[in-house]
Order: sequence, then structure tokens, then C-alpha cells
Amino acid sequence: MRVIRLLKLAKGYWGLFVIVIVFTAIHQYTYSNVPLFTQYLIKTLMEQPGVAIGTATVGQVHLPAFVVSFISMDSDVLNIVFRIALSLVLLQVFRFTLRFFDMWIRGHMAEGLSRDMRLRMYDHVQKLSYQFHNNVDTGDLIQRVTTDIETTSLFLTTRLLDFVYLIFTLIFGAYQLALINPTMVWITLMIAPIMAASSIIYFTKIDKVFKEVEERESKMITVIQESVSGSRVVRAFANESFELEKMEEKNSSYAKMQIHASKIISIYWGTMDFISINQYLIIIAVGAYGITHNTMDAAGAAAALQLVGMLIWPIRGLGRLISDFSKALVSSDRLNEILDKPSEFEIDGTETPEIKGDIRFDHVSFKFDDSNDHLLKDVSFHVKAGQTIAIIGRTGSGKSTIINLLLRMYEYQDGDIWIDGVRLKDIKKEHIRKAIGVVLQDPFLYSKTVFENIAIAHKNSTRDSIVEAAKIAALEKDIHTFKQGYDTVVGEKGTTLSGGQKQRVAIARILVSNKPILIFDDALSAVDTQTDKMIREALASKDNKQTSIIITHRITTAKEADMIIVLENGKIEEIGTHQELSKKPGLYKKIWDIQGHLEKEFLEMVKAGDNDAS
Repeated sequence: MRVIRLLKLAKGYWGLFVIVIVFTAIHQYTYSNVPLFTQYLIKTLMEQPGVAIGTATVGQVHLPAFVVSFISMDSDVLNIVFRIALSLVLLQVFRFTLRFFDMWIRGHMAEGLSRDMRLRMYDHVQKLSYQFHNNVDTGDLIQRVTTDIETTSLFLTTRLLDFVYLIFTLIFGAYQLALINPTMVWITLMIAPIMAASSIIYFTKIDKVFKEVEERESKMITVIQESVSGSRVVRAFANESFELEKMEEKNSSYAKMQIHASKIISIYWGTMDFISINQYLIIIAVGAYGITHNTMDAAGAAAALQLVGMLIWPIRGLGRLISDFSKALVSSDRLNEILDKPSEFEIDGTETPEIKGDIRFDHVSFKFDDSNDHLLKDVSFHVKAGQTIAIIGRTGSGKSTIINLLLRMYEYQDGDIWIDGVRLKDIKKEHIRKAIGVVLQDPFLYSKTVFENIAIAHKNSTRDSIVEAAKIAALEKDIHTFKQGYDTVVGEKGTTLSGGQKQRVAIARILVSNKPILIFDDALSAVDTQTDKMIREALASKDNKQTSIIITHRITTAKEADMIIVLENGKIEEIGTHQELSKKPGLYKKIWDIQGHLEKEFLEMVKAGDNDAS
């Protein structure tokens, strides 16, 4: 079953495989004739001129009839030698031409298959569920999309065809050798069962070892990826020594398993070499015995030794094939493990209605499949198109879960969500996501210019629209302080920008896309209160009103919303305007009493500072 699944990864390339197999069969058949030219040449040099070549039972040369006819057209020894050389040259030219196209097709297959597998894996990973991406190790996923694909592709396009090459070599080599001395064939092949048994034992052991090697390498890559991604945090806490120790532990574990694998490989190869050399010595002894007892001649013995090499060394190379086969099986298992995971689009809607921004939650409940506890319990509210609502609550109260349900990252179990009168589960996921702009607390920026990061959600954006979006996001002044302005390249993940600047770039990005629904998931947490107010006022003054959902812990951000929802333990505890909730006992009033008092003190300090300055 594992082998079949490995071979299925080469789907679409079997036509080229067949062509290469045909080329390989022709190539190895012609190669098995090369020693016969040596046999013919030795017989020519040893026998008297004019003696018919190949008429005796012992020492008969089994070259193709048309080749023998060409060589024996003239009885002169020098002419025969010349014709042998010419025939051999022509044969080698044919073989090398065949080999060239063989290798060219293999190279095309290798690169094409690797490219297609990478794209297939990458595309599938993009379509996997939000829950999968939350739980997967990035380093492990990167290894599967790179190293495991290369290992699998190399085996399918190289080692698998090498096995075909080995089979044809054995068939044609054994056939030609049997025509010279059948005993040598049996002596050569009788060791094959021993080698096969050794190879099976070797495969059983090395397969488990390689699986462990892959897992330990994956853990090591994860540590490297985490350390590089979190380099600022590592430095901030002066945690370099701890990270080094962690890396040393994973690196040593990986190295030990690699050494263990190398030990098994070296024992196997040493044993195979010992058997192969002794087998060769036995064949030489048989040849010498045949010559002394007139069962074969010296020319036949010389050709036989060359043919024996065609049999022994490929059998010896079986170990390398098995070793690579083990690696490929492990890698293909890891690839298929990802490919077997269902795409999130297997559960999808069919409708693509016009999205204006009317949102209604109707008794919605949600829990994960592996949990009995609901993250949301009987949640109901209605947001009219163009309104702004704020959602507040303690950590873990379910605020982000509401957003993830709206984006169809998760599928709710009970109740329904309606978008402009259409059931959310009936709307295509891609369609609803294109209609919603999301700004996260820690937005992701690409290692591109500020302009490109803002325009990335809308490729055809004009410079004027980019500038306008930057102004609304209170980013325009900051950009003018950059040496290259909008053409300033931000670092990987936007590391050259401050937290507030990254959030404002992300806000400008969704404003350019002009989506009917905007979600700010604690997206103003890294900006000061004054900038927060400027952004909200700019959004409110826009001509085209968009439905806005603001998740925040800051009351000053929430209080001007058309509606405020207070979540507690997955339930809506309170719902209303700031004026209503700030006067009613509850969680909102408690937070407002604290934050409102601080805001009042802050405004008084600012006012006093202005008076002193005047």
C-alpha cells in the first residue's frame, strides 16, 4: 500500500517513464554485446587466418548475425580487427546517443515532477483548515514541502529507473553469460537470494531509522525557524544561551540518529562488498578450470568476466536502491499525511450574493470537535450595513471566535449567521472572505516597500488611493519621515517598523481594498489614544460607510460605536450603547469606571500642559 501511494505521486509522468524504460532496455541489450566484441577480437588474434569464427560449439561468439557478417566479410586479420573496432565505435555512438536522450528525459522528469509536487503541496497547504495551521509546526511543514519532496522526486525519477536499469542488466547479462558458460550464471545468481534476504533485513531496520531521522531533523528545523523568527524576543530577554542549549540538544539528537543510520549502512555495504569480491574470485576460478578442461576458451573466459561484472555490481548496488527506497517511503508517507488532510473547501457554499454588510447572528453556538466545552453559547445580535459595533470582554471570552466564524475559519454547530439575508454556510468561503477586510493585532507585512504592502490587497490601486488610505490610517506623516518615503523597504515581517506603524500599514491596506465589512481585531492596541481617535474620526468621515467590527480592550475605542457587545464566558452579557452600558451595573461599567477615570486625568494633564505653554 505504501509503495502504491509512493508511485501515485508520479501521476502524469508515466508516459515518459515508459519511454525511458524502452531506452534502458535497448541500451542494456546493446551494452551486453560489448564483451562479445572482446571475445571475437581475442579469437581472431589467437586463431589461424581463414579459420571460420564461431563455428565451434565451445567458444562460439553470439553477436547479432548482421554484425558477424560485417566483421567476417574479409579473412584478413587486420581488416577483421578494423571492422571490430569500427562496429564497436558505431555501437558506442548509438549507445551514447540513446543515453543522452535517456538522461535528458530523466532530467525533465525530475525537475517537472519536483515542480508539480511542490505546487501541489503548496496549493493543498493553502487550502487546509485554520485549525490545522494553528497546530502545525512551521519547521516541519517547510521540511515536507522542500526536503521530503526532493527525496521522493529523486527516487521516482532516478532510483526507480535505476532499478529498471538493474533488472535489464541482469536479464541481458545473464542471457549472454549463459550462452558462454551456464555454470557461471548459476554461481553468479545463486548469491542473489542471500543478498535479497540481507537487503530485506537491512530495509526493515533502516526504514525505522530514517523515519526517526526525519522526525528529529524536523524538530531541529523548527527550533531554528522559531529562533530566527523570534530573534528580537531572544535578544530582549538575553536568552541566547538558552536557545543555543535547545539547538544543541536537537542538533545532537539528530546527529546521533544519523550516525546510527550510517553504522547500519556501513555494516551492510561492508558485508555486500565482501560477498561480491569472493563471488568474483570464484568466477575467475571457474573460468580457469573451464580453460584447462577445454569446456571454454580464453576468449570466452575474458568476455565472461566482463559479463559477470554486469551481474555482480548491479546486485551489490541493490543496497543503495533499498536505502533510497526507505528514505523515499518515509518522505512520501509524510507528504501523503498532509495530502490526506481534507481541504477546508470540501465543506463550502455555492452562492455569491452582493455583500453590503448586514450581519445577523441567530442563537449561534460553537465548540471544537475534540472538546465538550462551548466557546460561544447562544450568541445573537444584529448589525445593520454601515454600522460600527465594538466587542469587548475578558481574554478567552470568545471575541476572536466570533470573527473566525464570520470568516468561516470555523464552522458553527448550532444556530445560523446571516449576511444580507443569505445564510453564511450557503455562501462560498472565498467570496465572503474577499468581502471582509481584517486587521489583526500583530499584522503580517511582507519584505517589500511600504507602497507594495499597502497595495497588496488591491493590485490595481492608484498612488492617489494609496496616499488617501495612508492619511486615513494616520500613517502619512510617518511615511514622509522615511528616507525613501513610500518606496522604503520594510524588513521581514515589517521588523523595521514600530508596532503602531505596522498596524496602521495594515489598516491602510484594507482601506485600499474598499471592502464592505471591516474587522479590527485589537488592531489599534499599539497606537496612542490620540492617534486612535484620529483614525476612528477619519473612518467615520468617509463617504462610503462600511460595516465595522472593532474588538478592543480600550473603552475609549469602543464607546463611540453604534452598538457595544460585552462577552463573558462565550455569552453575551450586555449589549447596547456606551451611554446605556456605562450607567448599568455590569462588566462594562466596571471597566469604564477604571479607564474613564484614567482618561479624564489624562485629558486634564494635557489641558494643563497647554495652559502652561500659553
